[in-house]
Amino acid sequence: MRWIGICSLIVAGAVIAVIEPLQAKGHSPLLQMTSACESFGVQRFETRKEAPPFSLKDLNGKQISLNDFKGKPLLLFFWGSFCLACKEDIALLEKFFERNKGQIEILTIAIDGEKEKRVKNIVKNYRIALPVLLDRKEQIARTYGVRMIPTAFLINREGWAEGAVVGQRDWSAPEALSAVKELLCLR
Repeated sequence: MRWIGICSLIVAGAVIAVIEPLQAKGHSPLLQMTSACESFGVQRFETRKEAPPFSLKDLNGKQISLNDFKGKPLLLFFWGSFCLACKEDIALLEKFFERNKGQIEILTIAIDGEKEKRVKNIVKNYRIALPVLLDRKEQIARTYGVRMIPTAFLINREGWAEGAVVGQRDWSAPEALSAVKELLCLR
């Protein structure tokens, strides 16, 4: 037992010996350690809330609901055809999904009102295979509290909204998958 205490003191002394000179030079390794969510810009929700249920039609007229994804981690992405950042993000999300199939589902919701033709053109031009739902009256976007686009919500297997990513992000960056895994407790 005594050796454990002595070893602990030696390790603590070594850590202090390394950190103090760095701090004196203005560097702090402790401050540099941030979570993947923080580095990718994920806004964690302070209180867990159940993701509001919805049911919308996709571009083929098929009705899709949030319940269809129960038991699966989900990235719910709100976007608009008029938004350049959204178009760039959705193309990156397509690649993100291909690289991480089986780990997370992605569902996109276009808030273009009656502009279905414009949405279909973007899906065709950007070769988007992700499901695209139409929120014609922006009711679902309002229910989720979307104030700007693009906005993505991360929903866990139990249907709880854990956090959001507001604004454009590089979904091809390694931090993207790390943040999603961290927030949704994926392996």
